[in-house]
Amino acid sequence: MVIEYKSLITYQDLFSNSTDQFLKPFKNIIKHKSSESFSLEFEIIDKDRNKLINPILDFATLEDAKSIQEIYLDIYKGTYPYKEMENITEIKEMIQSQNYRWLLFKDPINNKILGCFTYYLDFKNKRGYMRGFNIALKYQKKVDAMKALIGSMIKIWSEFKDKILIWYSENRTAHTSSQYLAHMCGIKPIAFLPNKDIFFDKIESDVMQIAYNLQALSMRRKNIIPHIIPEAYNCFNYSNQRYNLGKIKIKKKKLKLNFYTINKLKNNISIKLSKGKFNYYNSIIKLDNSESNLHFLYNPLIKNVENVKYSVKSSEELFILIWKLLDFISKMKIRYCEVMVSAYKPLHQQIFYKFGLKPRGYIPCWQYNSELNIFDDVVLFNIYFGQLNKIQLIDPAKELLRFI
Repeated sequence: MVIEYKSLITYQDLFSNSTDQFLKPFKNIIKHKSSESFSLEFEIIDKDRNKLINPILDFATLEDAKSIQEIYLDIYKGTYPYKEMENITEIKEMIQSQNYRWLLFKDPINNKILGCFTYYLDFKNKRGYMRGFNIALKYQKKVDAMKALIGSMIKIWSEFKDKILIWYSENRTAHTSSQYLAHMCGIKPIAFLPNKDIFFDKIESDVMQIAYNLQALSMRRKNIIPHIIPEAYNCFNYSNQRYNLGKIKIKKKKLKLNFYTINKLKNNISIKLSKGKFNYYNSIIKLDNSESNLHFLYNPLIKNVENVKYSVKSSEELFILIWKLLDFISKMKIRYCEVMVSAYKPLHQQIFYKFGLKPRGYIPCWQYNSELNIFDDVVLFNIYFGQLNKIQLIDPAKELLRFI
């Protein structure tokens, strides 16, 4: 069964400031079940779009896994850096998982698959990650990609509007098309990720972009004002202009650490790497006789470190864990590393900064606290090595770089 939507959309209806605002022009759209296909019968006022294929959106089934794999292999010629997206078994597992929604774009006449798009749903943190918006090579510039993306957002954002309050993506800077399409749907630049990825065997930077449900911003922690180091203020200022975050405290203190304790800890630290699927390494740095640790994901294919999470009892423990992490980065010739640091812990921020990680984005409401039912802000810190390749940015992303 195909559900049809009928609505007339102008460009002024787009470029929203929240997911709520984005969905408003489509409020009269027929409600649909999550399993149903639907055609994109809304119209964007632009005569040139009438020449493009108006795709039907459908959810991928296990039988579609081979077609999805072929789209990735065809577009990226086997160079896609995240190999799970090229693996049929893994694609099938994602299609079956409740934590994923895998959309297909189909030709309304012959039902051929024209492209695909993936949403990862992190219900615990009320976050959704959007990745892999792909149109097959032979259909590029023939399919209405703008309508496909907008329709995807209508479908998924409305389905999970009470469960997922934050949506984000990481968009390439080799061109501006993915940045622009995301920005058009209200997914705004929030952080810069220099030299994070490799596409077509070339090092590339990304722009992290984000969209909020207004409920998330209303649930932002109010009893404690964020405390940040001076070096993170420009990142905060950029986000504050967009989201009206309010007061902030700048903490500039001399870093006081007990280096006798740190030297003792150097002899009681270890690192363990566990090889997982597709040669990813789940890694942990631990201190003997302590519960303090630092976890991260190491991807040797593109030589980056991300998903860094840590738990410490003292600043000295954090210092030595980061020291060991940077030692690993040096030995393995890692090109890029990023970590989200609490916006309420300036001493932690200061220690990361001391080791060369720089603040490159202030992200409101990133961390959900289920016990208190509130969201906490973070500062995104990263470090990169090597020269930056030429980057192309939309205007809001250029503004972000001017700030940071």
